Amino acid sequence: MTNRPDDPIDPYESRLTRRVGAFAEQAVRPIDATAIAAAAVAGARRRTLAGRLFGSMSSTARVGVVLAGAVLATALGAVIAAGGLNGPGPTQTTAAVGPEATPTSVPGTVDACAAEGLSAEISAWEGAAGHRIATIKVRNIGASACALPKLLRPVLVEQAGKALIVGTSPQATEAITIAASTSATTFVDMTNYCGAAPSSPLGIRLYLPSDTSVEAYPAAGVPLPIDPPPCNGPNQAASIQMQPLQLTAAGQ
Repeated sequence: MTNRPDDPIDPYESRLTRRVGAFAEQAVRPIDATAIAAAAVAGARRRTLAGRLFGSMSSTARVGVVLAGAVLATALGAVIAAGGLNGPGPTQTTAAVGPEATPTSVPGTVDACAAEGLSAEISAWEGAAGHRIATIKVRNIGASACALPKLLRPVLVEQAGKALIVGTSPQATEAITIAASTSATTFVDMTNYCGAAPSSPLGIRLYLPSDTSVEAYPAAGVPLPIDPPPCNGPNQAASIQMQPLQLTAAGQ
């Protein structure tokens, strides 16, 4: 341990000597860099002491100050190497980007039937107590399946195309899908025609939602002439109604 000088230069020299001795004792035990740095900073803040040390201290005292500065620099370097005084900054993360979704078509959807892709015929014409009932077969002559509303607007027409009985437009109805080269069947019921005798043969016109239409006339084998429904009373309105379309069984 360093001995105190016999003739202190000033009252602060003995205090500095004790501090240097304390630093020297750290050489034989683990160094507390933080404590040494704090002590050195506290001593440096005393301006009166600093002035006297650098103005009149002995060479041994100056060595102690240099040693304290070196320890302080080592401690600060360790703090900076550990991540700085403010600690580690926030870690930025990047959200994982997955593959873009590939648009896919909706399965089971088909286009609406067009008039030019359909054909129709009257396969039967029957009478019952003031009624006439026509059996109509609608065939898909297109290259692919199409969707047709089960209910359409029916009209009884004569050979020249003049409307005799006009039905009402149906409200929203579900559609039926008709595959290519297949058909669907419906029944059209008519009553109370009190007009002039029509030209034969009679036919049924079915209006599609697009306001286009397909017309059905008697198929081969249907007995002719086919007549309109009888007049049940001139003061009563004529009517024509269509039953929902149903897919025709294969072979029919």
